[in-house]
Amino acid sequence: MANNNALLGEASMGATFLGGVTGAIASFVGGEAQKQMYDYQAGVASLNAQISRQNATYATQVGEIQAAQAGLQGAQRMGKIRAAQGASGLDVNSGSSKQVQDSQAEITKFDAAAIRSNAARTAFNYENAAVGFSSQAQMDTVAGKNARMSGLISAGSSLIGASASVANQWLRGNQLGMF
Repeated sequence: MANNNALLGEASMGATFLGGVTGAIASFVGGEAQKQMYDYQAGVASLNAQISRQNATYATQVGEIQAAQAGLQGAQRMGKIRAAQGASGLDVNSGSSKQVQDSQAEITKFDAAAIRSNAARTAFNYENAAVGFSSQAQMDTVAGKNARMSGLISAGSSLIGASASVANQWLRGNQLGMF
């Protein structure tokens, strides 16, 4: 009977210890899996930041191209105005003819400035998005490190708890004369 009790006690302690080891492994693997998930999310956020910065550059370039096109269109309109004024026999370099041309030049400058301003605003929004994505990547990286550390701490806690439980079972079994 004493041998059976000892065998049962040893089996119980072995099962307790095995449960603790299994829990420790599960905690460690879970922490690593969370770290990998956060690393993936950080990679996606970093890529999004890179894309946003490229979009900001693209928006600025497009704005410059559109502003240049507006300047060319304004120059074309200016040429038509001067040609029409000259064909009418007006002096194109003075008086109301000159004022019309000056007005057209100002409109062309205004159009180009508005286009550049809109492009700058769009680029600024992309840059702000890039900063947000970069911050998210940093937070995900830290969260991944914390998840790994949490898994390690939980694994250690499982091993310590299992060891304490086995020691307690051994003491109780020893007091009862099982061993």
